Amino acid sequence: MKLLSKPNNSQTIIAEDVSIDGDISLKGNVTIYGEIRGSVVTDGAIQLSKNGKIFGDVKASMIQINGYIQGDAIINGPAELLKGCELVGNLQYKVLTIEDGAQFSGRCDIIVDE
Repeated sequence: MKLLSKPNNSQTIIAEDVSIDGDISLKGNVTIYGEIRGSVVTDGAIQLSKNGKIFGDVKASMIQINGYIQGDAIINGPAELLKGCELVGNLQYKVLTIEDGAQFSGRCDIIVDE
């Protein structure tokens, strides 16, 4: 019997009609169209769509926010706040891009490699 190897760049999609009440921990990238009431932790990227909502802390290697986050974000790489997004919480990042029209209420701290 041959064992199948796991793909390196796995992609998880949380559909628009999905609502999760609890923390999510995964490996790989995640695209969120629905609503999560809990923390989201991944070693990959988080892409939050226009209608996506997270009520909890997030931790990822990179993030692109087009929806709503209420919670703190620790991003070990680039963080993009797109023009329709709203982030209510503190943000730690390595590289930050904020488009005109993005709403951000919280404190920013850059992560410096030592």
